[in-house]
Amino acid sequence: ARDREQQSRLADEDEERRRKGLRPKHRTLDARPAEARELLQSRKQAVDLEGMVGKVQIVQASTAASGQPGFYCKVCDVTVKDSLSYLDHINGKNHQRMLNRSMKVASETVSDVLAKLQSLRELKRRQQTKEEYNFQEQVSRQQQAEQLKRDKRREARKRQRRAKKGTGPDPSQDVDNDDDDDDEMGLAMGFASFGSTKK
Repeated sequence: ARDREQQSRLADEDEERRRKGLRPKHRTLDARPAEARELLQSRKQAVDLEGMVGKVQIVQASTAASGQPGFYCKVCDVTVKDSLSYLDHINGKNHQRMLNRSMKVASETVSDVLAKLQSLRELKRRQQTKEEYNFQEQVSRQQQAEQLKRDKRREARKRQRRAKKGTGPDPSQDVDNDDDDDDEMGLAMGFASFGSTKK
C-alpha cells in the first residue's frame, strides 16, 4: 500500500512537471492503471525522417544526450543515432508510456471491420475516377506542349532559310559571324573550310 501511495505521489509530481513543460523527475512506471491510459492507435500522418536532412536544429541542453548528433525525441528527451533506432523508439513502450498510451490494441468488432473495408472500397473508386480524368488532362497537356515545340522548330527553320537566302537577318535574332571567321582562318591555313561541306 505504501509503495502504491509513493508511486502515485511521484506520478503526480511528474505530471505537474510535464504541465510546466519540464522533463519528469522520476523515471518510474506510470502509477495509473493501464485502463486509464489510451489504447494504442495507428498514426494519422507519416513519420518524416527526411524532412530535417541537412538542417541544424538547436536543442536545449537539459541532458548530456541532447547535445549529441542524431534523431531527437522531444517527448522523452532522448537522442538516438539513426533512423531505425528512432523508429524503434517511437514505437516502443517508454515513448508510448510518455504519451499516456498503453501497448494494448483496441479489439475490433465485425461491424468495425466491415465499415473499414467499405471506406477503403470507396476510396479506391474515387482514386480510379480521378486517374481517368487526370489521364485525359495529361494527354491534352502533352499535345499542347508538342504543338508548341513544333511551332518553335518551324520558326527556327524559317529564320535559318531567311538567313541563307540573304534577305537579311531577323532583327529579333542575334547572328554570329563566327562562320565567316572560320572560313578566313581555314583559307589562311590551307583548308577549304572547317567542319562539313554541307551548309
